[in-house]
Amino acid sequence: MRFTKLRPEGAREEQLEGAQTYLGRERRMLALRGPIMSAPDRWDEFSASFIMDDIVAMNVEDNKKPITLIIDSPGGDLDTGMMLYDLIKLSRAPIITIGLDCASMATVLLGAGNQRLVFPHARLMLHLPVMMMKGGMDPKVFEIRQKEMERMKHEMVDSYIECGVNGGLDKGGTDIDGVTWPSVSKKILNDIDRELWLPAQGGIDYGLVDRIATPEDLFGI
Repeated sequence: MRFTKLRPEGAREEQLEGAQTYLGRERRMLALRGPIMSAPDRWDEFSASFIMDDIVAMNVEDNKKPITLIIDSPGGDLDTGMMLYDLIKLSRAPIITIGLDCASMATVLLGAGNQRLVFPHARLMLHLPVMMMKGGMDPKVFEIRQKEMERMKHEMVDSYIECGVNGGLDKGGTDIDGVTWPSVSKKILNDIDRELWLPAQGGIDYGLVDRIATPEDLFGI
């Protein structure tokens, strides 16, 4: 079920009928587009805040029917992104994620889906979280923030591994065949120390997504 939160007074229902409203209500398809920001910094139907409300509403309506989340985002606020990540993982309704162009936090959300698909010509970019440090900051505060940044860095990598990202190794997140969680974590940390760019097939090989999206995934049979 898709809800229109801001309705002009006296507007007719058909005037508010848009593609995203139709897709949400009839097909349970949502779109996360643009920077990931919390309300009130961003408050529109493609924002993380709206997507979270829609996922909750769709679970209440039917917690067995899949939800499709299309992601086209350069990333953004880590805290907001992790809230949406938690909700995707908590959702009883299976969530299918489909990536267009995804970077930073958006790749974590892409990896969180029960099924993780990608457009044929999508580009994916992974990197470590960044925190702005102001000049003249109290040394103790600087140290506290450095520790928090280190925690956030490992939390992000652990989230990737939880989603099945294995860094191209054979058995990510397991102790099978000598490939352990620590070795995968070390590989990912090293790879995303700056920026790691992956094409669609590279995302599959890295364990971030499962396969290329098909017309059936988007439009049905």
